[in-house]
Amino acid sequence: MKKLLLPLIFVLGAGLGAWLAPIALNPSLQPEVVRRPFPEEEVPTSGKVDPDFVASALPEQRDIDDVIPLMGRLAFNAEKIHLVSARIAGRLDRILVFEGAQVRHGQPLAALYSPEYISAQNELLLARNTWRTLQSSRATQELAEDAESTLQSARERMRVMGASEQDIAALEQTGRVNEHLLLRAPISGVVTQRNLDPGAFINLGDSFMSLADTSTLWFFGNVYEQDYQRIRQGQSLQLDVQALPGKHYRARVDMLSPTLDTETNTLRIRCLVTNDGNLRPDLFATASLNADSYRALLVPADAIVRSQQVDYLIVETQDGHYRKRQVNIKPYRDGLVAVTEGLSADEKVVVRGSTLLNQKLSGAV
Repeated sequence: MKKLLLPLIFVLGAGLGAWLAPIALNPSLQPEVVRRPFPEEEVPTSGKVDPDFVASALPEQRDIDDVIPLMGRLAFNAEKIHLVSARIAGRLDRILVFEGAQVRHGQPLAALYSPEYISAQNELLLARNTWRTLQSSRATQELAEDAESTLQSARERMRVMGASEQDIAALEQTGRVNEHLLLRAPISGVVTQRNLDPGAFINLGDSFMSLADTSTLWFFGNVYEQDYQRIRQGQSLQLDVQALPGKHYRARVDMLSPTLDTETNTLRIRCLVTNDGNLRPDLFATASLNADSYRALLVPADAIVRSQQVDYLIVETQDGHYRKRQVNIKPYRDGLVAVTEGLSADEKVVVRGSTLLNQKLSGAV
């Protein structure tokens, strides 16, 4: 049996080889093979698409602002920070406000016991009584003027120590010496730091408290090297805070750093922000700075197909085919993106069904 099969197999193999030989020698007789290109290449579709699921349109041309994105944090306005210090030495017997408290201009912050202040009050009362005596005794004009000058000097000394006009007026009206000098707030703001506890001794010029006016804050952001030449002092920007969704704040570029950060290769800028009472220092914020305006092609954000960190659009050709086109885009608003490279104004873009069509293109063989 084996002897009969071997000649038969040899004959069949020879005949099959003779039949396939013309196909191997003639490429036109071989089946066509479609190779899958790289994502950057354009890929034509095969067959037709359902118009109910796929729609194309020309990109919208519009003059838009060249927006530079910034990220950073809010901070206290250093121009609005004030250190509360003692103008005379003494003991802080009482501290009336603590960290986080909102204070008004002229509000008492602490009570300071100082023998020097007590002595200054007694000198003022003595000068006032002397002036009154000379006025009523019809003394010479020169003595009366000297007494009045001494009285004014005593009042000024108390002002230098930190006494308010109300303190001086109350002393002259009642003639009663106060043991404590009330240290008052030089500005309206919030207590950000307290350096001493009640009972501590304080010397002339020592700071015991810090106040900050939070009606305006600073925003510090970083700008990339390729963008800093388009930023100028006084430009406006929109500020968005993650902690306050839906709220937008207007800010103004107040300062550009004279040097670049060598580690991040960015330029630090400072912006002035008006606080409505909801902003807090150290909040993270993002900003959009309008540098210039330019003509842009806008397409719906849903038309963008993203694959392996690359953005694509599906472009409809004049012969009714669809091609996958790599593009560069920038975020815009109202659900649109601006195409900066890779698209012409006269090319139709798939604005509905791009994801479904992309799957069809990716599945072509």
